[in-house]
Amino acid sequence: MDKAGQKYWNDSWASSAIPEAVNPSDTRLKNYVNRCFHQVFLRLFDRSETPSMRLLEIGCAKSAWLPYFAKEFGFEVCGLDYSPVGCEMARKVLQANGVEADVVQADLFSPPVNMLGTFDVVISIGVVEHFDDTASCLSAVSSFLKPGGMLITNIPNMVGWIGSIQRLVNRPVYDIHQLIDPVRLREAHESAGLDVLECDYFLCTSFGVNNLNGISMSTAVGFFKKIFLGILARVSMLVWLIENKIGSFSPNRFSSPYINCIARKR
Repeated sequence: MDKAGQKYWNDSWASSAIPEAVNPSDTRLKNYVNRCFHQVFLRLFDRSETPSMRLLEIGCAKSAWLPYFAKEFGFEVCGLDYSPVGCEMARKVLQANGVEADVVQADLFSPPVNMLGTFDVVISIGVVEHFDDTASCLSAVSSFLKPGGMLITNIPNMVGWIGSIQRLVNRPVYDIHQLIDPVRLREAHESAGLDVLECDYFLCTSFGVNNLNGISMSTAVGFFKKIFLGILARVSMLVWLIENKIGSFSPNRFSSPYINCIARKR
């Protein structure tokens, strides 16, 4: 079961703006995290092969990544999400970037049968941590893969400082996350019948992961929470500025914003 629920996601997407597609050529500091993800994908994918491959994003609501994968690697891209609002926003992002792709509104546990076992790569960003049974969710996600296909799973690091801050500023959002560390995430992938290639913390810091969804900004408490997260976001940017000069700091349990897991379907 999704601990958040469809209404939460519909309300979240309806109150947010349509994003720009991820652009790794944008060297501004605010694009630092996306450029770090880009380096991961450059390592994983061979551009001479990807134009003949299909990629599916699970939880594609208002996705800024689908146009990126189509333009940067030539993937045939597709998205799946059960939020009608999120799907429509994803379509608008694709249209704005001139990318043709199917965005399917469906529950990942009961998708169209013709989607199963047809993708070379499946990616989920901030999805599996919302489900009570992580391994069962990953089994459903991996059902879209061809044998030998790659699954890329990204979740927020709620066992570190990011989680502690989220619990402090917005407990309801904290409560819709499972507390998963790399060991538990690896075990869940293996239980789902996947061979894990790597699973670890990603990046040193990014307090931009924290959010105030559902908090009214018209109250004094909401206003000060927004200021607090704004200050933390600038701390992250200072760290990125230093990393640009001297090299990246090590990802770790405490300050890392994400956990990445790369696995293959047996």
